[in-house]
Amino acid sequence: MGCHELRIHGVGGSPGSSLLGVEPQEAVVIQRGRSTEVLARRQNPQVESYDWGRLTTDSRFQPLWVLLLPFTLVNVAGWAHEHFSGSSRRIWLTRILVHTAAALLTASYVLWAAIIAVDYLGYQTLGRFGEAARVIGVVVGFLLSVGVLLLLTVIADLTRRRYERVQPGYGLGRRDGQARWQHREGLTSEHFFAHDRSLKKLLGWHLSAVALTVGAAVVLAWANWGQVNLGLGRAFLVVGLLQFLVVAALAGCCWNPGGRYPHQSAPRALPAAAVTLSAALSNGVWAGLALLTAQLAGIPWDRWGQELALIESFVITVLLWAAALAVWSLVWRGRGSAEELPARSTEQAELGGTLEPDGVSDQLRAQVAARRGRAQAARQAPWLISIFAGLFLASSLIAMALRFEPEGPVIDWIQPPGRGFLSGIAVVLLPGLAVAAVCLVWLSSRWQALRGAVAVIWDVLTFWPRRYHPFAVRPFTERAVPEFQGLITTRIRDHSGLIVSAHSQGSALAFAALAPMGSAMLHRCGLLSYGSPVTTLYGQAFPAYFGQQAVEDLRDRLISGRGGWRNLYRLTDEIGGPVIGVGAPATDLEVPDPAEAAPSSFPLEPDDPEPLRAVWADVAGHQIYREEVAYKQAVGDFRAALG
Repeated sequence: MGCHELRIHGVGGSPGSSLLGVEPQEAVVIQRGRSTEVLARRQNPQVESYDWGRLTTDSRFQPLWVLLLPFTLVNVAGWAHEHFSGSSRRIWLTRILVHTAAALLTASYVLWAAIIAVDYLGYQTLGRFGEAARVIGVVVGFLLSVGVLLLLTVIADLTRRRYERVQPGYGLGRRDGQARWQHREGLTSEHFFAHDRSLKKLLGWHLSAVALTVGAAVVLAWANWGQVNLGLGRAFLVVGLLQFLVVAALAGCCWNPGGRYPHQSAPRALPAAAVTLSAALSNGVWAGLALLTAQLAGIPWDRWGQELALIESFVITVLLWAAALAVWSLVWRGRGSAEELPARSTEQAELGGTLEPDGVSDQLRAQVAARRGRAQAARQAPWLISIFAGLFLASSLIAMALRFEPEGPVIDWIQPPGRGFLSGIAVVLLPGLAVAAVCLVWLSSRWQALRGAVAVIWDVLTFWPRRYHPFAVRPFTERAVPEFQGLITTRIRDHSGLIVSAHSQGSALAFAALAPMGSAMLHRCGLLSYGSPVTTLYGQAFPAYFGQQAVEDLRDRLISGRGGWRNLYRLTDEIGGPVIGVGAPATDLEVPDPAEAAPSSFPLEPDDPEPLRAVWADVAGHQIYREEVAYKQAVGDFRAALG
C-alpha cells in the first residue's frame, strides 16, 4: 500500500473531523478508545487522525482541577532538572528536594484544614456553647481534615487505575508497570509512561505524611487545650520555614541547568520557582479562607494564630505580579515589527475586484506587528513564574523582618493581619482567586475563544507522569502516548511509509511516541510538525527530555531513513517555533504570515478538501498550517520519499 498520513492535533479539546479538513459526514470513525478516536476521510482513508482531546476536556470535574494546581506544579517541578549529561548528584539532589517539597505541601494542606475546621470552628466557635460542644467540634474537625486528604487519595488511586494502569500492547514492548524509575530514564525508554506501581508506592508515602501531620496536630491540640487557640499555627510556621529552605536549596542546585539550545534565554532555577508558586498559591488561598472563616465566625483578632502572619505578603505579591504582567504585555506587544512586508497597491482587490492583493494594508501591518510582539512575549512565559516567585519571597522576607524588634525575638504576630487595608483585600482576593480560576476553567469548556489559552496550561502541566506528587492532576499522556505509538507502529507495518503530521501539543506527543522507536521503524517514517512547542516551551523548561541532545538525536535518526523531520513555524505564532534553531533550514522552515502568493507551478491536488489560504488577507498565528503552501509541499516531498 502507499504512503499513509496520520494526524494528531494540539490543545483545545476534540477537533473531530476538522482535523481531516472535512465535514462530519465525510469522516468515519475506525477505532475508539477511552475518550479517544481514530478517524479517516471517507473518500481518502489514507489520511487519518488521532483525536485525544476528550482526555482533558470530557471530565465533569475539570473545573475542580484548579484545586489540585499546587500539587501539579510541584510534580512538574521535578521534571525540570538539567540534562542527564550533567551532574548526577545535582539531578539526584533536585529530585530529593522536590519530593521533600511535595511532602511539605501535603502537610500544609492537612494543617490548614485542621486550623479552620478544628481550631476556628470546632475549638473556638463551638467552644462558646460549652466544653462538650468544644470536644465534639474538635473531633469532627479532625475527621473533616483527614477526610479532605483521604478524598484526594481515593481520587488519585481511582485515576491511577484508569490512566497509569494501561493494558500492555499499545506501544513497542510490554508495559509491565515496573516498580522503580531509573535514574537516567528519558523519553527513549519504552516504560516511561508505565510506572503504575511507583505511583501506588508514592501514595503510601504521602498517606504516611498525612498521618504524621495529623499526629502532630493532635499533640499540639492536647498541649494547648484551654488556651485562646490550639496553637496549630506554630506547626504551620515550621512547615513554612522548611518550604523556604527547600526553595533556597533548589535554587542553588538547579540555578543553571544545561541541555538547552544556545539561543534559548530561559530563566534559571525553574524547579525552585515552580515550588515557590505552588506554596504561594496554596498557602495564600488557604490563608484567605482562614481569615474569612475567622471573621464570619466572629473570632477576635487576638485569638488568631501565627498562620496569618504573612497574609499581607500574599496580597502584595498578587497585586505586584498583576501589575508586572500588564507591563510585560505592553512592553513586548510594542516590540513587534512588520516593516519588511510590502504595502498593498492593488485597489481592485480592495474594492472586490478579481486581482489578488500584492501586500498588506496599514491595519493588517499593525496586526502582524502586534502578533509578533505577543509571540515573542509568549516564548518568554517561563520568566513570569520566576517573577512571581521572586516577588513572593521578597515580600515574605520583608514582612518577617518588620516583625522583629531589638527587645525580643518576634513582636505580635497576630495584630498586623487583623487590622488595616490589606486584611480587607485578603478576605476577598485570596479565596476569590480560587473561585475565579474554577469559573475560568468552566467557561473555557463552553467558550472556544478562551479554551485554547486555558488548555495550553493544563495540557503542559498534565503531560508529565505523577512521579513527584500523587495528588497532581492525572496525566493524559499515560493513555495518549501508548495509543499513538500503537497506531504508528501498525501503520508503518501495513504501509510503505508513514507521515506523522503533528500540530502544537500534538508534536510533543509525537516526539514522545517516536523517541523510543528503533531505526527499523523510523526508517519508513517522516515527522511533519507545525506550531510546535517542543523547543520553545518544553525545551526551555525540561531540557533533560526535550533539550538539544534529545531533539537532535531524534532528528538524526529520522533523517537517516527515507523520511526526516520538517518543522513549520510562524513569527506570529505564540506557541510554536523552530525545533532546532538558527542554521537548520533542512528541518525548520519559516512560514510567511500573512500568506504570500503560491508559485504558479504549484500542483494542488484536485481532491484536496483543504484549500490554500487567501494571500495577504489575515494573520493566522498558531492556526491553519495545513492550508499553507509549505505544508502541502512538505507532504508531497514525504510521499515521494516514502512512497
